[in-house]
Amino acid sequence: MFGLTKEEIMLLLEDSDLAEKQKSAITDIFHLNNMRIEQQLAFMIHLIMEERERNTSNNTYLN
Repeated sequence: MFGLTKEEIMLLLEDSDLAEKQKSAITDIFHLNNMRIEQQLAFMIHLIMEERERNTSNNTYLN
């Protein structure tokens, strides 16, 4: 996992003067954002690997 867990985010907010509801909302936002970033990175890595395979296949075929 790339980002922080909900528990880790809550620990970071522990000493703030925010209400529990606010901490929970912030935690949810950060956690969802981390998951979205992870999904985008995984998709980009997948595309890069496919492109490299395609290039390798094309180079092998042409040579």
